[in-house]
Amino acid sequence: MILHAQAKHGKPGLPWLVFLHGFSGDCHEWQEVGEAFADYSRLYVDLPGHGGSATISVDGFDDVTAYCVKRWLVTTYLTSGWWGTRLADGWR
Repeated sequence: MILHAQAKHGKPGLPWLVFLHGFSGDCHEWQEVGEAFADYSRLYVDLPGHGGSATISVDGFDDVTAYCVKRWLVTTYLTSGWWGTRLADGWR
């Protein structure tokens, strides 16, 4: 799976903030907002078929969620545009 994201590192020990864009957006959509939380590590994800990420079917959202958690994250807080909630809904 090719999933592009940009990580900005904050202070160690704090949870990650994950930003998911809306339809037709990309990882840059939330970066201005995210800078207000510079103490926290932030992950700006290009959802499948957007930005630098490969296209996958809608059935693949659970796989995208599992990939993000396994690759990057331990403790997270999510924020998303309306389209990004499809992925956030599977985050457990």
